[in-house]
Amino acid sequence: MPNVCKVTGKKTEVGMNVSHSNRRTKRTFKPNIQTLKFRSEILGRDFSLKLTTSGLRTLVKHGGLDGYVTAKPISRLTPDMAAIKKAIEKKAGVPKTVEKKPVRKPNKSARLVKKTAKK
Repeated sequence: MPNVCKVTGKKTEVGMNVSHSNRRTKRTFKPNIQTLKFRSEILGRDFSLKLTTSGLRTLVKHGGLDGYVTAKPISRLTPDMAAIKKAIEKKAGVPKTVEKKPVRKPNKSARLVKKTAKK
């Protein structure tokens, strides 16, 4: 199984060991993954999550699994956490949140604006 945090999305990175003589050899930087169980009070069941220690601190800051999942928009969650959020919303009867895309204004130069204003 890959070492990926379910909250932060941190995963194994690749880098180089550089010796005193400047030789370079490949190495990996692994995240500090902990497997922990969290209880969802709304769903009434436990979830076993692989988290980094920084992800654990984030969950504790938000007041547990339910608090974290309900506070974040679904676009900012990992797919596993998004599935938990959907299940919580379904159980609690919360209507689905529809994210609005930002409206982009056409890029008009100042010179073009002056020309259209004169006409």
